[in-house]
Amino acid sequence: MTEELQSVNLEELTLRMDELKDLQARLKFDLKNTESEIKKIELQLANVLSKMGVDNMEFGIYSFGYEIKVAKRFNQKAFGQMYPELLEKFKIETESKTFEFKINK
Repeated sequence: MTEELQSVNLEELTLRMDELKDLQARLKFDLKNTESEIKKIELQLANVLSKMGVDNMEFGIYSFGYEIKVAKRFNQKAFGQMYPELLEKFKIETESKTFEFKINK
């Protein structure tokens, strides 16, 4: 083993990683529940707008409603149907490397 590897405390690092992964899982769970609650309230507010026949509303310091957004996107499916050989020429293969930490119990 190299000097650098000898100075690394694998037990300490893996235990800390285990703690952090557990915390991350709990936070993700809490975030998912929070996002779910937000969606429920958004639906209730949208229902209020619908019943009032309006797209936007101000209530005290709050304003909420629908915002129209326009975006242009490349339609790869349509392009591929019209120019299949050209689409194939421009496809590229990518490779990525990700670090994984697993607990083998």
